[in-house]
Amino acid sequence: MQNADSIRVKTDRFIQYIIENCAKDKGFAALIKRADNPNTEYYSWEILARFTDLTRDSQRLPYAYIAAAIADGKVQQNGTQNIGRVLAKCYDSPNGEGNQEEQAKLRLRRLLACQNSVEACAVLRGLLSLIRAKSLAEQLDYAELLENLIYFNDTIKARWAMAFYRSEVGDE
Repeated sequence: MQNADSIRVKTDRFIQYIIENCAKDKGFAALIKRADNPNTEYYSWEILARFTDLTRDSQRLPYAYIAAAIADGKVQQNGTQNIGRVLAKCYDSPNGEGNQEEQAKLRLRRLLACQNSVEACAVLRGLLSLIRAKSLAEQLDYAELLENLIYFNDTIKARWAMAFYRSEVGDE
């Protein structure tokens, strides 16, 4: 098993590769956009195979969903915010307590109820669409999210919940 530092280097490299190539090659971006759809994901395999084991859903799907989110969102740089914090921002109100909205809590709970990374990827597909719709795609730390999905466990879920329930970015 690889250590955490080497995984972070690998995920950073992958995210940068996807961002750079989507920006300069529309054909590349079109292939990657198909990665989060089970019926068309194989179009992206020639790209994903360089980074992950395509035979293992728990490895392939995190890479596929994150790459597709970057391409769909036309992300130009990796962000710095945890998925929990960005989800809370999707519901922010003028008083800064958007994470108190029931819809926000329901979406978080659904993500936290996932038992494995494959299930989490399916839930994240909708959340990543919401994040794009709220123009928050540039704030999300895709490398961290990918690493979280690779090592998906209760500690990861607890970090997401803490980031969501903290009302101010400075508290993280």
